[in-house]
Amino acid sequence: MNRTHPRILVVTPTLGESTFLDRAVASVSTQPLDLLHVLSAPAPKVAALQARYPRTRVVADAGRSGGIYGALNAGLAAAGTEWDWFTYINDDDALLPGFSSVFLHQIFAEFPESVVYGDVDLIDDHDRVISQVTVERRPEWIPALLQQGISPLMQQGMLFRRGLVRRLGGFDPRYRLCADLDFWLRAYVAGAGFRHFPVRIAQFRLRGGQLSGNTAETEREQSEIVRLQLPDRVSGARRQLARLRYRLCNLPRYVRRIRARGLRTSYQLLEGGGVAG
Repeated sequence: MNRTHPRILVVTPTLGESTFLDRAVASVSTQPLDLLHVLSAPAPKVAALQARYPRTRVVADAGRSGGIYGALNAGLAAAGTEWDWFTYINDDDALLPGFSSVFLHQIFAEFPESVVYGDVDLIDDHDRVISQVTVERRPEWIPALLQQGISPLMQQGMLFRRGLVRRLGGFDPRYRLCADLDFWLRAYVAGAGFRHFPVRIAQFRLRGGQLSGNTAETEREQSEIVRLQLPDRVSGARRQLARLRYRLCNLPRYVRRIRARGLRTSYQLLEGGGVAG
């Protein structure tokens, strides 16, 4: 690769129907970085989307049966080795300016980690910020939280080194809703270094009818993944401490969410598409 700067591969699965797709594409193209943006779409829509977004690469997804994670794998395969870092966003989400600052800080760090994540906004259909997703800033507490059903981070804008992505072998399409959790947790269990930056890097849009609103199936898949990847139980005392410090560290985010949408859990927000009620 004859490049002087690291290149980021951004894959966006899309059916080409989202009214927010223009915004998602613009949020990538305006980043002051060397980016390769790949849209993974149904084969009949590839030509039209390529004409609509000439600065992106549009490829055929894995078909309806492949779902969102088959589409991500198709995007990864189509990109070959023309990149150094990987992330993805959905077609109604967006990267924020903080994404670039985090990446630049990371690549110039003395000891850069293999996985980097930041803060993610929850937004509604009108781009209004509802709150920020609660997050675990210290990766060593992640297992204790997952074993209590607490999802400690959001994957939008999460960065992975190319070598790590190749070792992981892409996303496991057996999971229809939580293959992204399986992906990064496999990296964690394999010993990849994780680092959190307290910077807003992306936005996740809450919408009625979105796949993540199927919370029963989400919880089932999450439980299965955690059981398989973290078979050794963390002690009860450490789990309790992890939960307490997580709640305290994220207290301002809970307060903002309650003020915006009432006393509702994150799963209830997903089920309702972020609608107040």
